[in-house]
Amino acid sequence: MSNFWITLAIFLALISMPLNSIALLLLAALLVLLVSVTRWWANYCLVRVSYQHELSSYRAFTGDELVLTTELTNNKFLPMPWVQVSAEMSAYAAPNQGHIVIAPDQDRILLNSLMSLGWYHRIVRRYSITCERRGHFYLGPVKIRSGDLFGMFSREMRKERDQTLAVYPKVLPLSFFRLPAKQPYGNVRLQRSLLDDVTRPMGSREYAVGDSFRYIHWKSSARTGNLQTRVFDASTTPNFVLFYGVRTVEPPLQGSLPQLLELGVLTVTALANYALEQGQAVGVYVNQTSRLTSRLLQVPTSSNPDQLTQILEVMAQVHPDVSIPLTQLISDRSKTLPWGATIIAVTAVVDEGTLALLTRMRRAGRSVALVTIGHSGEIPVEGIPTYRVSDASNWQTMGEVLLQ
Repeated sequence: MSNFWITLAIFLALISMPLNSIALLLLAALLVLLVSVTRWWANYCLVRVSYQHELSSYRAFTGDELVLTTELTNNKFLPMPWVQVSAEMSAYAAPNQGHIVIAPDQDRILLNSLMSLGWYHRIVRRYSITCERRGHFYLGPVKIRSGDLFGMFSREMRKERDQTLAVYPKVLPLSFFRLPAKQPYGNVRLQRSLLDDVTRPMGSREYAVGDSFRYIHWKSSARTGNLQTRVFDASTTPNFVLFYGVRTVEPPLQGSLPQLLELGVLTVTALANYALEQGQAVGVYVNQTSRLTSRLLQVPTSSNPDQLTQILEVMAQVHPDVSIPLTQLISDRSKTLPWGATIIAVTAVVDEGTLALLTRMRRAGRSVALVTIGHSGEIPVEGIPTYRVSDASNWQTMGEVLLQ
């Protein structure tokens, strides 16, 4: 653009000499002056310009409403006749007002704003946001574009992703719950043990917030590279460990059914919350890795006050992709669990490998249970308590999780 105006000014100056035209020469001089001023204006238009955005909360549940506040400030004497702000965000946590367009990524939207700022001027705008779906959502990137008064030149600055909104699944009440508790000696003598039996170590697991440093397994920590905690045989402590298989279509087909996936998330969350309310230790393992950390989605067994929050953090990250088979996950993790723990498999696809593993564990004396999501057929398993959660109701309008 600048080359065009400079070329035009030179052309007018050249033809003004044979024509002896003062007017053309003055016009050429004005064009040169205009190009110089507008280019200088564009070069400094975004200097000392700041943009901030923040949410009223960075933790929410599905269906909650938040407030997004944006602030654009011009901290210099030079005014900004026009500023275009394009903020990218998730389509599942989008503002209810403003000019919104679809981003190249189908799960993202662009919140566009066009405004003008005087010298030392600040503009604050607020938008209401409805959290339509669980997940971890980024705010940004944000592109800010401005230029001179005539639009001849422009500059652009970019603000990268800097904040994350975590939307948790709803915690629904559980109805008709009757999962078995492991009773290694006929009856559980205590509803909850006050102290671990440190004379009966059962292995190790990853360290969880709230674990005592006295029980750190240093050799295992050095071998794995992650802090490990000793696991003791707590046969008098009812422990419930939930294994969630995210596959929702029968192999070899690929893809995912959102209704079954979300229904499974709600079921696991409801089971964990119910057990914690009963004062029992709960753990959750999902057969996939996190898209945020590339680590297995898991919450080691604990009854800490913040255990439900940690479980919600993990369940908010559940996605359709399977990382390891559910059978392998149960087999690997069950080796470090107390013998008295009740192992509960939650899945929409009940494969023969999982049934065979649960059967072997049952025959070995372990307490196991199976919860199927939307599965309407018969499960040919003897001695394994089996429950079903119907997919007849939309997961978005459910008021409770009903075990049948």
